[in-house]
Amino acid sequence: MEYPSRSCHCHISLVELVQNKFKAASTDEEHAIGYSQGSIIVRGAVERCSLPVFNLITLSGIHQGTFGIPYLLQLPIELRDLITKYAYETPVQNAVSVANYWRDPEQLIKYDSNCHFLPDINNEHETRNEFYRQNMINLNAFVMTYSDIDEIIMPRQSGLFMGYTNSSLEIETYNNSRQFTEDLIGLRTLKEQGKLFTFTAHVRHQDVTHEPNKDFIMKNIMPFFNNTLSL
Repeated sequence: MEYPSRSCHCHISLVELVQNKFKAASTDEEHAIGYSQGSIIVRGAVERCSLPVFNLITLSGIHQGTFGIPYLLQLPIELRDLITKYAYETPVQNAVSVANYWRDPEQLIKYDSNCHFLPDINNEHETRNEFYRQNMINLNAFVMTYSDIDEIIMPRQSGLFMGYTNSSLEIETYNNSRQFTEDLIGLRTLKEQGKLFTFTAHVRHQDVTHEPNKDFIMKNIMPFFNNTLSL
């Protein structure tokens, strides 16, 4: 089951949409795949709704948010000031999709307290949600990819859960990130259990799910659609 990367709806509504699609599916267990913005929508659904997902696959995801000019240039000009100046204000959070995963390294306190979606599914709040973490650990496999020439997501490594460090545009290293060291959603546990897989593509963001990335998808992603895969 695949989910869209863009939508005008808020992320909470999209998570509910994913949940309803799974309820309507005839099979007991499915694979879930999300691309770009869809990566955090489908992961949020897995965490919040205990969906019967076998393998969770995310392509060029935004797991650690995005921040920077390239992404802003994809937005209508009237939205750019809203994001750069008022991203963490409630009206913008309710109306502008990207605000829900806009992670400004200079405003991480506001991000944590006012951003409606990403800090929650990343389990970054002071009070942790063990339910989210356990739902991730229950996966057979969690697959993450990013492209080393992605021209939209900043930082590109957000697809592998690496973001900017506090008050800096320096990219955190994976093993030293808070997400990994504190095992907030179970990444460290998944890695220790041999259920965490990462891959690096070499295509533009818009080509991740298209012909230029076909060989990469066939080699690295398609094997995870086999429910009998031994990990």
